[in-house]
Amino acid sequence: MTVKVNVRPVTEDDLPAVRDLFYRSYGEEYPYKEFYNDEWLKRSIYQDSYLFLLAEQGSKVVGTASVYFEVGAYADLCGEFGRLAVDPESRGQGVGSALMEARLAFANRRLHFGLTECRTAHPYAQQISEKFDLRPIGFLPQKVLLDDRESLVMMAKPFGPARDLRLNNPRVIPEAFLLGQLALQNMGFRSDLIAVDDVDGYPIGAGFQVEELTESGLPYLLRIERGRLSRRHVFGNLQLSYGLFLLESRNVRYLVAREDARIVGAIGFTVDPIGHSIKVLELIDLRDDVAGFLLKELDAWAREIYKAEYIELTVSAYWPDIQRTLSNLGFVPVAYCPSFVFHEVERLDTLKMAKLYVPLNIDHAQLTPASQEIFELVRAGFEEKRLGISVNEVTRHMAIFDGLEEGELSKIAGLCAVVQKSAGETVLQAGKTGDTFYMVLEGAMDILSPDGSHLVGSVQAGDFLGEIALVSHQPYTATAVAATNVTLVALKNHDFETLINRYPRIGLRVMRNIAISVGEKLRLLNMKN
Repeated sequence: MTVKVNVRPVTEDDLPAVRDLFYRSYGEEYPYKEFYNDEWLKRSIYQDSYLFLLAEQGSKVVGTASVYFEVGAYADLCGEFGRLAVDPESRGQGVGSALMEARLAFANRRLHFGLTECRTAHPYAQQISEKFDLRPIGFLPQKVLLDDRESLVMMAKPFGPARDLRLNNPRVIPEAFLLGQLALQNMGFRSDLIAVDDVDGYPIGAGFQVEELTESGLPYLLRIERGRLSRRHVFGNLQLSYGLFLLESRNVRYLVAREDARIVGAIGFTVDPIGHSIKVLELIDLRDDVAGFLLKELDAWAREIYKAEYIELTVSAYWPDIQRTLSNLGFVPVAYCPSFVFHEVERLDTLKMAKLYVPLNIDHAQLTPASQEIFELVRAGFEEKRLGISVNEVTRHMAIFDGLEEGELSKIAGLCAVVQKSAGETVLQAGKTGDTFYMVLEGAMDILSPDGSHLVGSVQAGDFLGEIALVSHQPYTATAVAATNVTLVALKNHDFETLINRYPRIGLRVMRNIAISVGEKLRLLNMKN
């Protein structure tokens, strides 16, 4: 006979039993040792932003769960259903369900938006969340470090007036459109997303000095409204206005941008040294080029200074410029959160974007069918981004694209296709009119004389050929044959013409570089003759 499960708030007298429960559930090697720390557990009981619940059968503690309701800013009325631990000997006896029911009863009274991040080493947390009507809205690849880096499924449910207060018609970049549609559908919202393709992102400013925030810089930053008040496009649970003492106690850091010694912006974030991850909380700036600079600078600091393996931030779903800027920097949409934060009198949708600094390794995730749909969209985004970054790296080092800015290179990379050719295949044929410019990603190619009778040169990874095809429908002047299996990046004349009609600066710069390239090739040919 199953003993009735009683759920109540944790008291100080319960702490030894709760700590022992964590040991039995997570083991001695669990990296987040605060769960075994009496002081941390005691603070959790008395935190205003933390609901700490206990489940017991008779006098035995058999489970615990929490709700952390400062996921966003305090006024956002968001809560995260934290770790749910059930004694291994009591599983299958309704303990997890009783804890979930208690958390949902609290959420119905206090929250507008509830979320949970479910493990993927097993599907149990996903299954119990779905049982209580939480639905998948995102997949966070390799976010946490446990035995290895483990992915999480983000699931959510709206409460109270969240649907009625939602601001309609979010504007997202195409890369986020399908993910947003699926998340809205899963949570029972009408899909009203607008895909916006004609945004360039913020310019990446130059000439700024960057440093970490000190107390003397705080008053100057607080006078900058953009990002904090008038143009919030990054959302986190802590803000500069909360005060330096609270920020330091929560291990929040800020990178500050200066221009001629004047503070012009800052970006705030937390660093998890155990999980090697970073979460961005706030972006403050005087101008768009400052915002672009700070995002790029943090990306570099995350990789080089903090040795992060994962970074994420939550941005406005109505602000495609910041979404495009992050996409250009290699970030991928991983979760779409309908009606997530409060702004003035409405609730806004947000988009969570993330970047990995380690190889993608997510195919072992155990998922429910509903989670699998979200997973496939996010995985496709990372695979496309990985390929796009490879193409972008190629274009960045090509002399033909010298002088173009990061966003301009990304526009070109987005038009390219990757082509595989086997050793011996002809790629360019002398005398035939060409419409494709090729860059060599991997492998080598032989360049033959126009009649194909003898070898006149070779191109390796990082080289390019057929550049005249970008600007003129002229016949190719030489034959190119794959000397090995090769991977090529191909750019069609028509696609490039469409791009430069919209962005003439790109066309002028590329045509200038082509003229220099052709002139150099003619000079070398004359020297050989």
